[in-house]
Amino acid sequence: MPAFELGREPQALSRYDVLGLRADHLNHFVTHVGLLDADNQFLKAGDDVNAVHMQPPLKQGETIKPHVAGSLPLTNEEIKRIAVWIVKIADEYVNSGVKDSKSAQYLISPSWKDVTDPNTGVLRYRRYSCAGFVLDSYRRVDIELLQIDASSLPAVDRRRIVSAYPWVRPSTLPKYGLQGNGPWRIVLAGYVLHALNRSTEEIRRQPYQVQPGDECF
Repeated sequence: MPAFELGREPQALSRYDVLGLRADHLNHFVTHVGLLDADNQFLKAGDDVNAVHMQPPLKQGETIKPHVAGSLPLTNEEIKRIAVWIVKIADEYVNSGVKDSKSAQYLISPSWKDVTDPNTGVLRYRRYSCAGFVLDSYRRVDIELLQIDASSLPAVDRRRIVSAYPWVRPSTLPKYGLQGNGPWRIVLAGYVLHALNRSTEEIRRQPYQVQPGDECF
């Protein structure tokens, strides 16, 4: 079961598998994804587990209660490479003075974007959506989970945006990359679970093409 809903029976997960949270009031709508930050865990519905995720801001060493999960076997070397990348991202936030800033770290569209020094052009840090953080972490080990060019993504209207990002006020949408009145073509959290709901061979061979309705899992 590459991706699944957590139930009464414990399911085996490994470090940097994907964890998903659903909105209580929306049918199977996935509002958030992050990475399991623990080794060889058996999880069932209602369990707390350590995660590293773009909440925002980036959170490490705190627990969440996932509703769904996606598993992809990673080698020890791949796990090390992702771990090094996460440390790098966290250090950049600290060094740039944005460690605790939601608005500085978070971005809805595109899924990630470099912030550079305006004078030197040197990279300061990278802004992410929660899904973008997961996708970019897997890119460190040459795994492209999703096709994320705009032409490959379904249009998302304002109602879905409010459901996906309830803490973002409509007046601040441009701050997070959403210009105009929409709809917008963005990566929603549920897409990541569908990308993992394939065989290991297919996941490693080619990115997933998002389908309408994939915001739910």
